[in-house]
Amino acid sequence: MSQSTAPGNDARDPQDPHSHRTVLLHGGDVHSPADPFATAMVVERGHVAWVGSEGAADAFGDGVDDVVHLEGALVTPAFTDAHVHTTATGLALTGLDLSGARSLDDALAAYAHTRARPHDTVLLGHGWDAARWPGGRPPTRAELDEATGGRPLYLSRIDVHSAVATTALLDLVPGITGAPASARTPR
Repeated sequence: MSQSTAPGNDARDPQDPHSHRTVLLHGGDVHSPADPFATAMVVERGHVAWVGSEGAADAFGDGVDDVVHLEGALVTPAFTDAHVHTTATGLALTGLDLSGARSLDDALAAYAHTRARPHDTVLLGHGWDAARWPGGRPPTRAELDEATGGRPLYLSRIDVHSAVATTALLDLVPGITGAPASARTPR
């Protein structure tokens, strides 16, 4: 690896003599929504200037200060995950917190406690993680229906990329009860 791309060298530091250099990285897998098949990129003054294919990268060869052969390595330029799950944060603060449930039985017992909230139209919760539970499976809709006494309940998983719901909640959504079972039931 060239000095300008060595770990610990901050290319954005204006006092760093390498921060004004142009670097061609090629021969790797460059993750970019702009070009999903990119294998090369050019960095100018610490900023991604171009992303593309190996063949097109050859045109930059004479105008760069450093060339780094990636040897198949993955590069994720400016790859950041700057999104938040605002609704999930609200659920975590106001709804049923299941992050401490150590098993499916613990979670089902917590759902049963929601009966103490008779004025909530829909019961909300967050934080269950079946991957940490013995058996590793999420609760079934039948288990949720029994634990909540048939009340509408929505529970987002700890990563908020999936959720489980009761039959009573699904019945509130027009057209969902007619959907195929595979679209409504965890597999």
